[in-house]
Amino acid sequence: MKSFKLSMDVYSAKEKLTTILGSPITSLSPIEMGELSKVFSFECNGHAYVAHFKETKDSLVKANYIYQTYGSRLPIPKVIEVEELDGIFISITEKAAGKPISTFSPVQQEFILRDVARQLVKLGQLDINQTLGYGWISPKGKTTSTSWTETIEKFFAIDPDDFYQDWTRLYEESFLERPLFEEGFSSMMKLLRYAPKSPLLVHGDFHLGNMLSDGNKVTGIVDWEMAMYGDFMMDVAGLHFWHPALDFPRKVQDICRLHDIDIPHFEERLRCYMLFKAVDGLRFYAKQDARPSYDYIKGRLKTLLLDK
Repeated sequence: MKSFKLSMDVYSAKEKLTTILGSPITSLSPIEMGELSKVFSFECNGHAYVAHFKETKDSLVKANYIYQTYGSRLPIPKVIEVEELDGIFISITEKAAGKPISTFSPVQQEFILRDVARQLVKLGQLDINQTLGYGWISPKGKTTSTSWTETIEKFFAIDPDDFYQDWTRLYEESFLERPLFEEGFSSMMKLLRYAPKSPLLVHGDFHLGNMLSDGNKVTGIVDWEMAMYGDFMMDVAGLHFWHPALDFPRKVQDICRLHDIDIPHFEERLRCYMLFKAVDGLRFYAKQDARPSYDYIKGRLKTLLLDK
């Protein structure tokens, strides 16, 4: 299976962090997090931090923008600095208390998920400046789309500068199946008519590994590199797609009923982004040459297409 992560060992990471901070680094250890970043936790002068190493800077600067804009309303760890050293870009943030929710027992997760749902509903209720538009958020907080539908279309467009580049070549060069992909894509696009008419904040990679907890509540939501303006229900679908047993959509609806919050077309929007996760997963695992993961996603997509 191919890996797209930057190659960075603990020795190189420690050397670079020591150079940037000018103080000894202790307790340095890797964190398995994300597909494109190399991440480490460490301590310096008695404080705990997390460092992201990447070959490009935009997503790290973007994460800083998200903290500066929404950090007072959401539990986002403080960004200390973003630096470049020897052609490698490094973001250093404060380490939130607790540990990833994915590391808790199922019983503990069930308890914490109520606060996860509360935080996500809060995220979906944030007042977003309508002039910001839709789509991927740039390091300066700008977007390039005038609608959410346009954003989704661009996500699957053929772009030679994108991570996927000329991805349709995967139909011939990998096991990506065109008929199945196109059926899923078409069903997804039809459901986009139920999306909200005003932009909402989307984390973009909302899963249990990107949320920290002290065992009672959410203490940190991290890894905002894929943040967008669009429909926050994509985050609900993302968590539900990978962890259906958690029954997360019901927990979100429970919080909404408790606070008298209405989410129009909840089921249609949930299904739309479940399909999005499936077709995007097909493409990703075909590119990664990960056949077992591809076959799993294929089965999920077929089930979604049958369950209309």
